[in-house]
Amino acid sequence: MEGLREIVRHGLIAGAFVGGRNSKYPFSVGVWNLKRDCFLKDYIDFYSGGTIGYMDGEIGVFKTEVIPYSQMNTVLEHILVNNLYRWGMEQTKEARFMPSLVQEKVEIGIIFRSANSPLKQLLKGDILTNAISDEDVKPFIHKGYYSKFLLDRQKKDDFFTNRESAILFGIPTNFIEGILVGRKIEKDRSILQEIKVLLPWVYICNLDGQVIDM
Repeated sequence: MEGLREIVRHGLIAGAFVGGRNSKYPFSVGVWNLKRDCFLKDYIDFYSGGTIGYMDGEIGVFKTEVIPYSQMNTVLEHILVNNLYRWGMEQTKEARFMPSLVQEKVEIGIIFRSANSPLKQLLKGDILTNAISDEDVKPFIHKGYYSKFLLDRQKKDDFFTNRESAILFGIPTNFIEGILVGRKIEKDRSILQEIKVLLPWVYICNLDGQVIDM
């Protein structure tokens, strides 16, 4: 909640300006973007799963894909049917940093309305796209990661995800549309009420994709 209070007061601001941890993109804020319309419950199911990488022996190409949470019990079948001889799997990045079905360490997620035209202007400052040249983007990347960053953003896969954006400087509070809460906060009326006081215009939704407070 303290993190949310700070965001409400000042906006979502890059770590370099607020004494945050030294990340790969210290002058940017990381957000996740949906590539297609879907129900919230299906999006949560999707990112609560795992990212699998494997070598397709028939064509000799390394492939990646996300296995949704509801299909995790089919992973072994997927491996056997496709005769995968080299593979690895890990949580999606979203599952680590947003409320998810697989952990309770993160209990609050912020939903921004990107359809808003002023926010679209801010999205032009996404350093994970090629909108900013290699030379111009260099001051905004941790120097130890810069060379690999240039390679990664040219060839994105489900590990270096094209579902992620790194927006320069930050995003103002007034673009917040909703708050996603985990199971603990969903049951805590006092915290839900505080969220509504801090952000009276937002909706609050749970991990079932249901709006629980308007």
